[in-house]
This record gives sequence, C-alpha cells and structure tokens, in this order.
Amino acid sequence: MSNNRLKRYSKEVLEHIGYEPISNQIKPVHIANGLFRHVIGEEYNIKSLNEWSKRFSQGKEVNSADKIKDEYLDILDEDVTLEELNELRYFIELIFNADNAATPSLKFSTLTIASKTQVTKAVQNEFGIPKFLYKILSAKVNGEVSPCLSIIKQHLNNEDDEISRLAQPLVSIDSSLNKEVSFEENDNKLTGIELRIRNAYDTIALNDNGNGNKLIFLERIVLFSCFAVIIHLSSRVLDISGKYKKEDRIPLLFDADGTLETIKFASQETLLFSRLGLEEYFEKTLELILKEEQYHKLTLEEILEKIEETPLADSSKKKNLTSEDEKRDDYKKLFLGFYEQSEDAFDSFIKATRFLIFSNVYSTDPSVFISALGGKIGLLAPRAGGRGRKRFSPDPIILEIIILSILKKGEKLQLSEFGKRLWEQYGIIIGANPEEDLKQLDRWNLSQNTPGDLAGGLTINAEKIADIYISMGYGRRYADGVTMLSI
Repeated sequence: MSNNRLKRYSKEVLEHIGYEPISNQIKPVHIANGLFRHVIGEEYNIKSLNEWSKRFSQGKEVNSADKIKDEYLDILDEDVTLEELNELRYFIELIFNADNAATPSLKFSTLTIASKTQVTKAVQNEFGIPKFLYKILSAKVNGEVSPCLSIIKQHLNNEDDEISRLAQPLVSIDSSLNKEVSFEENDNKLTGIELRIRNAYDTIALNDNGNGNKLIFLERIVLFSCFAVIIHLSSRVLDISGKYKKEDRIPLLFDADGTLETIKFASQETLLFSRLGLEEYFEKTLELILKEEQYHKLTLEEILEKIEETPLADSSKKKNLTSEDEKRDDYKKLFLGFYEQSEDAFDSFIKATRFLIFSNVYSTDPSVFISALGGKIGLLAPRAGGRGRKRFSPDPIILEIIILSILKKGEKLQLSEFGKRLWEQYGIIIGANPEEDLKQLDRWNLSQNTPGDLAGGLTINAEKIADIYISMGYGRRYADGVTMLSI
C-alpha cells in the first residue's frame, strides 16, 4: 500500500473541489451519461446497441457481421447481406459513437444519448464531474431546484425523435430499466461562480421551456456543462481567496477568427490566466488542509525538517524509478526555490507541494485538463489534438449557448451591454467595451505585453463576434451602427 503523503494531500484537495479534473480522457458524452443518470435516477443496459456501434478495437474486428447476424437474426431481414449489415453499422457507429467513447467492454463504454435508454451505469471517465454539476442543478435557489431538471427528464423520456426510433429495435432487446439509482438530498448553498453557473443553466432552460428541439437542447446542456467545469476551475479561487474583490474576474478573451495577431496573442495569454487561476485554486484548497496540520506556524527550518520526515514511497507493487531520498531532495530544492522568491515559508511549501502533486501524482496536469476539454467542445483553438498555442476561439454553437445562458426571450441588449453581461457572468471579453476591456486586461499586465494596437483590435473583434450572432439570427445592426442582440 502506498505511503506517499503527496497522494493523501491530492485526495483531500479533490474532495474539497468536488470532482477530479485529472485526466484528458474525459469526453462530453461521459459528462452527459453521468448527469442524465443523476437527473432521471435510472440506468439502462446498452449491450446490443454497444455491439452494433463497436465493430473495431485497436485495428481488430471485435464484433463481426457474422456474429451480429447470428445474434440478432430476429430483428433482421432474412436476405440481408453482410455488406448491407456493415453499411448499416457504419451509420449507427457515426451516430452513437460520435465521441469515440464506445469500448468492447460495457464497463467502460458510453454512447451518444438521445433518450433515457442510452443512459448507462457510471464509467471510470466521469471522474465525479456529473455529480458536481447535479449538485448545482439540484440546489435550491429562491426555494426552487433548476427548471433544467424537469426539462431534461421530459426530453429523455420522449423517444419520438429520429435517433431514439433508430435505436429502438436494439434497446428493446435488453435495455428495459436496469436499475433505479437514488442520490442523497442536496442542501448545498451556492455562491460566486457556482451561483452564476446555476443562473446560466436556469436561463437556458427558460429559453427552451420544454418546447424546443429535444436533441438540440440536450446537446446545449452537455456542452454548457463542459464549459461550466472549465469556468469553475479557472474562477473558483476568486470566491475563496481573500485577495480578490467580489467584482473581480479572471479575463477570458474570445478571439473571433484568429486573423488579428494582437487579439490572438492576448487570447492565448488569457488562457494562461485561466490555468494560473486553476493552480491558485488548488493551492488555496491545499492551504486549508495544511493549516489543519499547523504548517502555517512553522519556520523555514521546521518545514525542512518536516519534509525530511515526509513519507513519499509509492506502492510496493510499483517500480520506483526515483528513491524516496531523491524525492525528498527534490521537494526541499523546490521549496527553497519558491522561498527565495517570496521569503514566505508557508506559501512556498504550498506551492512546492502543489507543483509536485501536479507533476508526480496526476496522470494529467489539471491545467492540461482545461485545454483538452476545451478543445473537445470547440471552445479553444486549435481544436482537440491540434498543434500550436491554444486560445479562446469558440465555435458558433458555443457562442449560441453562451447568449442563451445570458439573455432571456424578449430581452434586447446593445452589443456594449451584452459585453458587460459577459464580463459579469463569466469574465469573458470580446471587445464590446474596448476602453473598459483594456483596463481589465491591464490589471493583469497583459496590455503592456501585447504587440500591436490592442484597443483597435478589440473593437474589430467585437464587430466580428457580433457578425456571427447576426448570421445566426440573434442580432441586428442598424443604420446608425448600433448592434442589438436578442433571443
């Protein structure tokens, strides 16, 4: 059994945060599966649909057409050929394995979800994130849970859409209710970014009101949920650290199209700010844990002695490439390096501990988690797997979800007012208020480091974002140059 103190600290930090952003393997469909399971309180067997959707694994055929034909003869035409069967399976895989999350083993497999019969049991790659999001939705704000819950349940129970009808012959074989799932009551009080996320969910729900297209609504909820996790990780430190004011935000500059180098560079830098916010979030949480062990009362020498006594051994089953003594030496060098910069022993110990947890304990640095998930949902460019420095450059569908989370039906805002809402809700900057936006970026020392005319670039960038909204039917530009946005 491992006696590594860093791993214990890591576990306690993640318990405080409420989920585990430590893997780049998570996909939107994993979040969808877990969140929907929490909402409906049910899980289903997807064996048949999974076998049809997963033909190959690591270059080998794991579910052949012969096998499928023999096992599912009752629902197939007698004269169907193997070629026709594989062609049908090709399209089924495109639809139900869109996130490439299907595996030969049902234990790890997750499919595209159009209705409740595609909701399955918890898989490893959920990492507690759906439970965290469900707590936000089920918390009572003004005495009410989120209207999202009833709309999600309504849509998942409706199997009249084309995708659910396509799956029906397969899910009817083995996916009658597999298990009812009960979850603990939630008396969570929301504050700061968590309350703003909840208000955004509620606004999306009110704009749909259960009357919209179910597949589009479910897609929006899933993508917004991924976005909400990224915003939470980068901004939560603002709520728990005394060094920030209530109105402070970590700036996230949305680059319209990557054609303005000054905006492109500034957006890349604000992505760095979000990662630094995440690191500070972990450090602030670690501070709470270490204070319980009285580390804040120790001198430099006493902390060095503590490090010397700290167990850092891995499991006896794991091959140790670095000895425990070498690990302690690295710990002390890192601690002293931070102390040389700040001369604050406790803060230096926190930073050294966080750095070692990120580099030695987690398979994926949580900062990388933001980039990986952001690329998968079209929030960042280059997209998932793309090379080059990433920046905030959202797809139109993300921009659409964001406006639906801010404006209500019948509400009209000038572009400048919309820009203020974006800032207040998420810390997003598009350039709609160039002077004020420049001040916010200046507070983070970004404007001085950005090459070119940042103020002029912000104005052009805002117009380009507005053009995207106008093309989607969410805005109109009048002859006097005023742009109005509405739902």
